[in-house]
Amino acid sequence: MSIKRLIFNPLTVITFLTLFLVLPPSMNGLDFDLIDSAEARRGRDKDKDKDKDKDKDQDLSGFVFDVDPLNRTIDCAGIRRLKITYDKHFAATEDASGPNIKVVGADNNNCVLVIKKVSGGINCGFKPTKVGRNINIQTANKNNATNCEMMIEATVPRRLNVVGWRNAPMGDQAFRDNFDDDKDKDKDKDKDKDKDKDKDKDKDKDGDVDPDDKADCVDKTGICSNRGTVTVKGMKSVINVRSGSGSVLLDVTSPNVNLMSNSGDLTGRGLTETGVFKTRIGNVRTKYCKKPQDIGKKKLNVQILESNSEVDEDGDPLGSDADLQFPVESKMKIRIQKTEGKYKSDFAHDRSAQFRIAGSVTQGYLFISGFNLPDPPCKY
Repeated sequence: MSIKRLIFNPLTVITFLTLFLVLPPSMNGLDFDLIDSAEARRGRDKDKDKDKDKDKDQDLSGFVFDVDPLNRTIDCAGIRRLKITYDKHFAATEDASGPNIKVVGADNNNCVLVIKKVSGGINCGFKPTKVGRNINIQTANKNNATNCEMMIEATVPRRLNVVGWRNAPMGDQAFRDNFDDDKDKDKDKDKDKDKDKDKDKDKDKDGDVDPDDKADCVDKTGICSNRGTVTVKGMKSVINVRSGSGSVLLDVTSPNVNLMSNSGDLTGRGLTETGVFKTRIGNVRTKYCKKPQDIGKKKLNVQILESNSEVDEDGDPLGSDADLQFPVESKMKIRIQKTEGKYKSDFAHDRSAQFRIAGSVTQGYLFISGFNLPDPPCKY
């Protein structure tokens, strides 16, 4: 009987021992700040059962609570996606000197992460993770803290997609199906009917978090902001943001923008192809830097499901309005369903056009207006 044996070359053994003894535990240059993909996968496998009951037993492994601020530069060559999660219990106040989440596009391969705590101290943690070709920034609170607020700024290559990925670590977030206007039309109606009935139950489940403050995030969400405010500037790729009550402002040159909120205002400037803007009671502002006839068969979908019933200082209703801007001499199909409110367009409906505007505005004002293109027409 032959016996196969494994024989090690002495030089190979010495090389392995040298690597093991000399190299530090973290080889990404960020010490505690960036966990590699292998560790992230192990953590997900180990905590699979915990995730089923994460509201009762929050998993805080890998989060850093005793450091403020964080300032790190990472080599992002080969990185494709950026994902940021602002914990649903985190606040957004005037104490912050800027948006709670800010993403700025730059013309290099570096990622610069700056995270500052506005309030909450050691009860507020963050966890930047490198998972394969993805950068994932998560936040969390401990000891039931309700006063946590942060400012997260990421300067990244313009080409990065601000999106999530399948089975991306989500943090302590709500999971719901993606909005699909055709398939989920009836479901959305049922949800709206049950919303008031379940409001108190939802608050009890989520530790007195108002349902309007919670973002409906899914794995492909790039920024899950909940009540945090968001600014994205200078990016040139796909952007997917979901907000609860936090406002979202984009100043980009993007072929694909997907913004959804419960009560936050949504603004997207620099659109070049597809846009999806959906909110329950927020305002929507969009601006294209290309003429629709130069875009082709794409669509801008704007949906405002309800109208804000609150009033301003003078007692006038705030309402929920949509303002859609296109270059002058634009040609498009316009199929906006209006149940109430006022509608005005500088452009006529053109059946022969490939680009179309679709959606609905329940109440308030809807304007589709023209503007003169600057030079260059798109900033980035």
